[in-house]
Amino acid sequence: MTLAHTTTAARPARDARPALGRDLHDGLRGWRLWTMLGWSDIRRRYRRSILGPFWMTISMSLLVVALGTLYAHIFNVEIADYLPYLTLGFIVWGFISTSIKESCQAFGSQADMIKQIRVPFSIYVLRIVWANLIVLMHTIIIIVPIWLYFHHWPGVVALMAIPGLVVIGLNLVWVGIVFAILNTRFRDVSQMVETALQITVFATPIMWPVSALGERRYVADANPMYHLIELMRAPLLGTLPSALSWTVALVAAVAGLLLAAALLRRVERRIVYWL
Repeated sequence: MTLAHTTTAARPARDARPALGRDLHDGLRGWRLWTMLGWSDIRRRYRRSILGPFWMTISMSLLVVALGTLYAHIFNVEIADYLPYLTLGFIVWGFISTSIKESCQAFGSQADMIKQIRVPFSIYVLRIVWANLIVLMHTIIIIVPIWLYFHHWPGVVALMAIPGLVVIGLNLVWVGIVFAILNTRFRDVSQMVETALQITVFATPIMWPVSALGERRYVADANPMYHLIELMRAPLLGTLPSALSWTVALVAAVAGLLLAAALLRRVERRIVYWL
């Protein structure tokens, strides 16, 4: 009776699932690994390039100046107000959209590594978000000459862009984990996500001001992407993000991280078989 009882009691420990959020916790603790891998991705992407990531800065500068000059006339707004708005919107949107698109392939692109080395799955998504954060830091400097040219300085309120960036990053981590899992199981997800992002860029106040909606401002307020962008754009324009933007972004981050943790806990052992 004692031996049988001991054997029966030992089974749950062997079959027990990892604690909720364990993968995310271990992934964040392994920051040295995913930061190193992110830097490696950037160096490999721009290998033998003279300007390296600054090509992205140059191309983004040309794009926003051309579009800003054109759309300022279309929307009949002052270019001094519109160009910084458009520039910051495009830069933050590029960070968000690229991170989401690349996260869809976070597991599939590292299939060999996943099959050989056991590390937290969240590290593969953190690696992508970190690499795109590096690119963001290269492109965000475009706003400085625009500030100088139009004699507009946001002041100390610009520091609020830092916690805004942290909240954006948290949302990108959980979105990336969810889409990475779904795309590993169903390979059409990445195409669906890319199509959705192409539509979202026109449905989000990036190229057009919210004031263009008039009484239909609720269209922007119902768009979570708008609130994420505002967490960085508003402080760098010299204003504070609205309480609604903070609420939407924080609630999404908490709920999303719980969802990602639960999903990882459920399918963690199956991912390697889906690759």
